[in-house]
Amino acid sequence: MNKIKPTMAALAFLSLLVPPGVEGMGSQPEVITELSEASQGSLIYYLQHLVTYDSQGQPQAEFSYSLAANQLQFLSRGSSFQAGYSVSIIIFDSRGRQVTGDSWDREIQMEDYQQLQKGDSILADTLLLPLPPGKYRARVIIKDAHSAKAGQFERMLTVASRPPEGTVTGVRFERDYNGQIIPWPSRIYGEGAGPPIFTLSLVNPGTDSVSIRAGLTDHRTQREVLRRQQVFKLRPEVRMALPVDSLADGNYRLTLEQYDEGQVLWWGEYMLMVQNQSLISQGDYQERIAQVEYIARRPEFDSLRRAEPEKRDSLWQAFWKSRDPTPDTERNEYREAYYQKINYANLNFGNSIRPGWKTDRGKIYIRYGPPDEVEKHPLEIDSRPYEIWYYYQEGLRIVFADRHGFGDYRIVQANREI
Repeated sequence: MNKIKPTMAALAFLSLLVPPGVEGMGSQPEVITELSEASQGSLIYYLQHLVTYDSQGQPQAEFSYSLAANQLQFLSRGSSFQAGYSVSIIIFDSRGRQVTGDSWDREIQMEDYQQLQKGDSILADTLLLPLPPGKYRARVIIKDAHSAKAGQFERMLTVASRPPEGTVTGVRFERDYNGQIIPWPSRIYGEGAGPPIFTLSLVNPGTDSVSIRAGLTDHRTQREVLRRQQVFKLRPEVRMALPVDSLADGNYRLTLEQYDEGQVLWWGEYMLMVQNQSLISQGDYQERIAQVEYIARRPEFDSLRRAEPEKRDSLWQAFWKSRDPTPDTERNEYREAYYQKINYANLNFGNSIRPGWKTDRGKIYIRYGPPDEVEKHPLEIDSRPYEIWYYYQEGLRIVFADRHGFGDYRIVQANREI
């Protein structure tokens, strides 16, 4: 096991979908990464991975994580406080056999326990594992050394023997914290997290320069709001940053292209979240108010809904400030978690009739979080597709059915009032 002290910084948050037919476009396959998910389990962290190649051209899997330090159990040691955790990466082949893996022990020492409790410290690191070409399943587990808390990710991973010379092999999302660049797999920017920063890893660029084009598109309006292109000198990695201070609060699609003499060599799309509460557009305001009905008290909901334009920003910020568990820090963890659930609902429960946050499954997910267990029955002979969600701690069992065959699952039964 390796013992390394992790990076400490302020805390702000992959499923890969490769569309068919991209290979015929003369470029590397497109990589579309949806909004980041948190780990499964009682210890919450965020993870990103990519494949890089060392100076000898040998492939290696890179895993970067970010973890809120205040989730760990700290013990008093004289005048300081100490905590620890372990990171394990296990790699399985296509047959489910373990082929390699490693484990790292981390130790943290802090003098100011009150600062830790504010929740604005993060543990962030990047880990490397050499891997031969092939298709793998990676399991990443982080465990607290002094409690039973643990979190887990499982991701599919494809390692090519060697991509074409000079092309991008992966993108690492980062942020600047007091002059230090750290991994930022949550991809939440703005409001203290600064601009999106991303590093593109290349394989032995065969030219004197690398041309990269980046664009941001508003996910709601499908309108491009920013475009930038930059030429870099020859190097194994190139880094770009995009300004987002003037962009309205919401989700954005980042499009990246590597090109040469008009030909696209590689391209990818990634979802980002920008949090600028004071810059919510007028068109977004009513939708945002509707989205908080699940948690707003009736008087404050009515006040937000009926607010005059000049009062909207102050009322909106006050609404979230009242729910901020750490009001002395730049982050509002409650707000971040709430919109992560909104985004998850939109990505997983939306249909041709309504967006995910308005569906019955979306409403339950937003109110109660991910269920402890889901029974899926998509192909029953004598009934329409249905699902059963269980929340054991709440003693809740909910049945959703797609009665009309459009993917619009409605609540048909619950064992108590919800």
